[in-house]
Amino acid sequence: PSRTTAWLQVLVGHLVILNSFGLIQSFGIFQPRYETLLSSTPSQVAWIGSIHIFFVFFLGTFSGYLLDRGYYRECLGIGSALQVTGLLVAGFSRTWWMTFIFHGVFQGVGHGLMFCPAVTMTAVYFEGRGMKTTAMSLAGCGGAMGGILFPAIAKYTVDTRGIACTLWIMCGVVSATSALIQIFAQPKLPSSPQLTTTKLQASCLKTIKEKIRSLVDWRAFSDPGFSLYVLAMFCVFAGLWIPYFYIHAFSAKALHLTKSQSFTMLLALNGAGIPGRIVPALLSDYCLGTVNTHILLLLLTSATLICWPFITSPTGMVLWALAYGFCAGGVASLLQAGIASLNSEPRKTGSKIGMAFSVVAFASLLGVPVGGELIRMGRRDRGMGIEGFV
Repeated sequence: PSRTTAWLQVLVGHLVILNSFGLIQSFGIFQPRYETLLSSTPSQVAWIGSIHIFFVFFLGTFSGYLLDRGYYRECLGIGSALQVTGLLVAGFSRTWWMTFIFHGVFQGVGHGLMFCPAVTMTAVYFEGRGMKTTAMSLAGCGGAMGGILFPAIAKYTVDTRGIACTLWIMCGVVSATSALIQIFAQPKLPSSPQLTTTKLQASCLKTIKEKIRSLVDWRAFSDPGFSLYVLAMFCVFAGLWIPYFYIHAFSAKALHLTKSQSFTMLLALNGAGIPGRIVPALLSDYCLGTVNTHILLLLLTSATLICWPFITSPTGMVLWALAYGFCAGGVASLLQAGIASLNSEPRKTGSKIGMAFSVVAFASLLGVPVGGELIRMGRRDRGMGIEGFV
C-alpha cells in the first residue's frame, strides 16, 4: 500500500478512538448532571459510563475474530450506527434505565465493534516499518483529542441548552467523524484460502465448542509472565478511570471552583494524555523497553493518585490533573504493547491481547461504580469537604 493509504488508516484509528475513549474520558461532564436529572447516586450514574468501557474492551476478542474473517467494514458500519443512534436517543431519556441502555450499552457495543479492528488495521499497515509505534501512538491520541473536544462543546452548551442538546451536538460530531471513517478505511487482508467464500461458509458450521477455542486460548494463562501481567492490569484498570469520571464534580463541589474552572480541570486531564501517549512510546522503543516503561508509569500513576485527596487549591488541581493525565494516558496506551513484548508466539499475539482486553473490561466495569459508592459513603459520614468527596 502507498504511504498515504497507510497514514489514512492512522487517521481512521485516531477518529475511532476519538469517538470511543474521547467520550469515555469526558463522562465527568455528565456525572453530576445525571445524578440530578435521574435522581441517582454517584455509583448508579457511574454504571452508565463503566458499562461503556466494559463493552469497548470485552468485545475486542469478538470484533478481532470478525476482522480476521474479513468483516472490517461491517464492524465499522454497524458500530457507527449504534453510536449515532445511542447518542440521539439518549438525548430524549429521562430515566436511569433508558440512559443506561442508550448512553451506556449502545455506545459501548458500537465502540467495541470498532476499536480493536481499527487499532489492529493501523498496526497491519505499518508492520515492518520503522514508525509503527509512532503511528500507533498517534492513533491512540484520539482519546485525548476527544477528551478535549467533547468537554469544550459541553462547556458552552450543557448549562445554557441542557444535556439533551449537548448530546445531539456530540451526535453530530460523531456522525461527521464516522462518515470520514467509512470513506478512508481500507481493509488490508492477506490473500489466503481461509478468506474464500467456501472457507467462510465452512467456518460458520463449526460447533460452539470449536468457536470458543478459536476465540480464547486458555493455555496462554499457563504462562506465568502473561498471567501476572494480566492480573496486574486488572488491578490497575479497576482504578484508572475514576478521576476521569469525578474530577469535574470534585473541582466544583470539594474545591468550590466555578463551572468554567471545573471544565478546565477536565480539559487539562485529557490534554496531558497526548504527550502521555507519545513520550512513553518513544522511551519504550529507544531507551527503557516496553515493560520497564510500563512499570515506571504505573509507579508514577499510583503515586499521583494517592496525592489526590491532599489537593486544596486550583493551582494544585491543575498540576495534579496534568500529572495524572500524562501518566494514565501512557498506562492505557502501553497495555497492548506490553502483552506483545511478553509474547513469544507471534501467531497468538492477537488472541492474547483480546483476552487481556476482556479481563480489563471487568475491572473497568466494577472500578468506577465502586469509586462512586466510596464517594457516597464519604459524603454521608464526613460531609461535603475534600475528605468527604474522595
